[in-house]
Amino acid sequence: MPSVTITHPGRLAILFLSGILAASPAIAQDDEEGAPSSTTVELQKLVAVLQSDPNATSQPCVDALTELHKTQDTLEAEQKRTNDPDVGVARDVLETDFETAVQSCSPDATALCEKNGNDPKLTRACMALDQPAAPSK
Repeated sequence: MPSVTITHPGRLAILFLSGILAASPAIAQDDEEGAPSSTTVELQKLVAVLQSDPNATSQPCVDALTELHKTQDTLEAEQKRTNDPDVGVARDVLETDFETAVQSCSPDATALCEKNGNDPKLTRACMALDQPAAPSK
């Protein structure tokens, strides 16, 4: 597999974000179920595609992912405090940040899938992107 040289340091956010999205307790979740929301799952799929070529990630996508990461950090800090009334607000902001990131990154991922080369990992990520998210319960 050819190595990819990242020409813009901000695009490194794409590389570490996927692990954060999967492992962080501060991810957008469906109410009461504790499962990731469909928006979270969609963003995870987009990030999987974008990891194949971080240089193809637009600045609006990088900005949206950076803002999302900041909101996750804020929410995690607020969740550590007891009886903090701002947690609900932070969760709403986080959900909005996930939606913004999906809207900002979707065109980049779609473009990568359309010019799909011989990378089997990218092919699998693009196929997963085409699969609808599981319906919320």
